Formats: sequence, structure tokens, C-alpha cells
Amino acid sequence: MTDAKRQKPERLAPFNRLPIPEVKPDSPRLEGLGYARLVPKTDSRGWGRPELAEFRALQTPQVAPEDEIFVRTFHPALRDCDRVFVSDPRYGPEVWLVVGNCTANVVAGRPVHPMPGDRSNLKPHGILTPRSPWKEEWLFQTDINPRKFLSHDQLDALREIFPKAVGARVHAAGYLVMLFTSLSDIQHMYLNDWVMVVGGLRVMYDLLEIDITSDTVASGMPVSGSPDAIHGDGCLGLRIKLQDGTEGITTVTHGFVKQPDQSRMLPFFDWICKKKDSLRRLLSLPTRADTPASVMSRGWLSNSPIGKEVWLTAADKPTLVGTITQTFDSPSLVFPYPTGYRHDLSLITSEKLPHLISPPGYPVVTGWAEYSEALSGHHVYLVKLNAITQRWVVADGTINPAAIRDAGVIGTHYMWDTASHTQSASLLWTTVEPTTPAQGWSGSVLCLGSPTDAASRALVFQNYQMHCTCDVDLVTGEKIETIVKAGFLLPEAVRSSTIMSGSDEYRNRASDSYPRRSREGAMPGHRVFTA
Repeated sequence: MTDAKRQKPERLAPFNRLPIPEVKPDSPRLEGLGYARLVPKTDSRGWGRPELAEFRALQTPQVAPEDEIFVRTFHPALRDCDRVFVSDPRYGPEVWLVVGNCTANVVAGRPVHPMPGDRSNLKPHGILTPRSPWKEEWLFQTDINPRKFLSHDQLDALREIFPKAVGARVHAAGYLVMLFTSLSDIQHMYLNDWVMVVGGLRVMYDLLEIDITSDTVASGMPVSGSPDAIHGDGCLGLRIKLQDGTEGITTVTHGFVKQPDQSRMLPFFDWICKKKDSLRRLLSLPTRADTPASVMSRGWLSNSPIGKEVWLTAADKPTLVGTITQTFDSPSLVFPYPTGYRHDLSLITSEKLPHLISPPGYPVVTGWAEYSEALSGHHVYLVKLNAITQRWVVADGTINPAAIRDAGVIGTHYMWDTASHTQSASLLWTTVEPTTPAQGWSGSVLCLGSPTDAASRALVFQNYQMHCTCDVDLVTGEKIETIVKAGFLLPEAVRSSTIMSGSDEYRNRASDSYPRRSREGAMPGHRVFTA
């Protein structure tokens, strides 16, 4: 027997299982690739004078094919866009695809999504030798459904096709964007393995560029790790009751741990972390999965929020919410976000937890929604709940509170680390002010429904935002981008919990009973309202 026959291939450790529903195989491969169609502007006066045409575009409840050019030309949200497309219907309900930013989530009854773009300035020129797509066709014998989460087998297949990728975005409109950490890796893909189609989706390449959304800005009901802080580290999420009877309030982990910077010591710390994980697997110690930590880690490489006090910093008087006693993450002390984050979620507990209620004008959050409902195109909105401290605080952050109300889910996002064999999955959505960072909104709740509904259901919490390339100048390399918000999928322990919606006294408050302004006892720089 030869050495080649005796030698067995190295068995790689499996990646952690994601908290996503089982994905059944879709129908066999569709014939051909779906293409978005360009909707040009028109000089026709078929809708009358420009003022009348604009009014008609604004009042159109559902656009017909023959009216698309008029809506695109005269609707205020689309008329100033350089290019507007409509997605291929084979990928689900048609959506507007806008190159750049758009100030609306829905136009004429049709959702608006950002049009993803390629790094065209890095593409090779001249005559190219075509390569055989046998590998991706063999690994993906059925098409990817962009309105479902990728299965674990599909994620493994993507990692095999794109070994240097660190993540992927799947746009519901029918695009797969592979994410890399450097432009050189993208250029290498173009020159050597230019994969153009995977699972019936057009493939594009982009950098993984994300920001956390709890920078130091004044925001409504912010929470902080110290009572004298004037800026918030994030938002309170939901008050929940776990199946073991524990009650707590959710918040983001990243707001209560050190955010490390890049340094020359990273390779050394990386080596230590890998050896530590290898020893853990060798000794069969419990893995850091979805079971929340319940003790404070005191290791010199630890970066844990366990034991941190959480304070409401926007009230007249700083109010202690409780202490973080459980976390679903293992943040890195030396590697930047999102290293070590699977859910970016921690739990605040206390003997006297405050009640959390929806602000006036918002429905009560009563339970958990299915992710598939959001991906299929149902309405969603983002909300920050208020803690009952006899005061209401209006957001003064970088996003207008009215602007953040409406949102639209545009797809899914996946990140992985091949060294530690960890991966995560998130929902992606846009708001009506895509160029404005959502700083101060970390931990707020993405809900399925409309702000005018009587009740709604929670999907995820906001954790970070992504910079998505829409187009690139071939000469200068300057890119047009849009900002997309994201929230990690929740662990099963949280998804199976009961949402505590506050006392009946506050749940029965009429949606039109807005708080009255009161300056009595208000701190300088704070806008305070009494209930």
C-alpha cells in the first residue's frame, strides 16, 4: 500500500452550530441567471405636469409595470438616484434596487434595497481565459434561496470555494457578496479564481467593514457602566424570563467590555488563544456555545462583562438597573470586534429590575417572530423601550427618533473564523436615513410589524452596522457605499424565553397619550418628560 493510500485526510473540527431553523433543499437549479432590469427616467408627460406627476407617484399604492418609469422619474425618493433597477422575480417579490442611498424603505408599495456593487477597479483587463465552474456547480446542485438562511452545508461549501473569505452577505434581491479582509485578497480572487455564479446567485466581492453602534453619543434611555457617565454605552433591550425562571434585561456585550485596537502583539496573542482552545478540546472541557456564562472570568486574556454594573444615565438621577450576570460571548482582549462575538448579548439581573415598556405610539412587544417572516418582506421597525423611572427621555443622538421607526430587512450576513472554527449569522436591514450611523442604538429591538399595530413581535437586537459597496470609480477607486444595520441571531435560550411587557398599568396606556414636557428637576443638557 502506498503512502498516499495510507495517509488519511486531516479531519477538520466542525464549526459551531448556528441558531437557525433547518433549511429544506429548494427546487432544482433554475435555467439561467436572474438579472435586475434597469428602469430609466422618462421625458413623457403621461402623468401630466411634474407637480401632478410627483403627487401621483407619492399616492401610488402599488406600482404596475407600465408605471415604473413614472414612479422612478417623479417620486422624490428615486428621482435623484443615478441608477434604479428592479430585481428579478425569480428571487421573490420584486424590489427597487438603488445604487447609493435612498431616503425611503418602500416606494409605491415596493420595498427599496441597496444595489450591491463589485470592486470593478480591481478586475483584470484584456482577454481572460475562462475557468470551469465545475466546483461550485458540484457543491451547489440546487439554487440558494436568498430569502432563507444558508444551511451549515452551504456555509461549509462557500468556505471551500473561497478559502480566504471571512464572511458573506446574501441579499434577498438575488446577490451573494463574499467578504475579505484586504483588497489584495479580492484582487487575487479576480486574477486566479474569478467565481461569478454560486447557487444561482451572482457573486460579488467586498471588504468586511463593520462598526459597533454604541459610540459615545447622547441617546434615549442609554445605559452605562458607571453612574456618573454622561454618555450611553448602549440601550436596554427586552425584559425576559428564561425557562429556568431567571428574569433579566438584555443589553449589548460590546458596550461593557474593552474594545482593543490593532497592535504588533496580535500574532503572539493569537498563538496563545489558539493553544488555549486546543487544550480545551484535548481535555474535553465544555465549549463556549449558547450556554451563558455565570461566573466572572479573571484570566489575563479575558474580556468579560460579567460583574459590571449597568446604570441608566439619562434619568434625572442615575439609576442602577442591575448587574450583568450572564453573557453569550467571549470577546477578545486583543482582537477587535467581532472576534469572540456570536450574539453580542448579555443579561442584566437584579432583585428590583425596572419594567420596560414601549414608548407612546409603539405597540407592545408580546413574543418572538420567525426570521423567515422578515426575510419574506413583512414590515419591520426598530424601537428603544423605556424603563419606568417616572421619566421619559427623548433621543438626542445621531438619528432622529421618527426616522428610525421604519426599517426594511434586505438579507442575511455570515462571519466566520477558520482558526477557531466559530461562525455567526445576522439579519440585515436598512433605515430611511442610510447615511446616518445608528450610534447609540445598540441593543434596540427590531420588531416584526408596524408602529401603528396594537402588538408586535421581536426579531433581533441591533448590534453593528456594515459599509456596503454600491459602485466604484474605475479611475480613482473611490466608492459609493451605503450603511446597513445588523443584529446577530439570538441563542435558543433567549428565543425560548417569555417577554415581560411591563405592568398592566403601562401596557394599557393609549398609543396617542404622549408624555408632557417637564423641566422640573431636569439635569442640564437632558430633555426630560414626565409620564
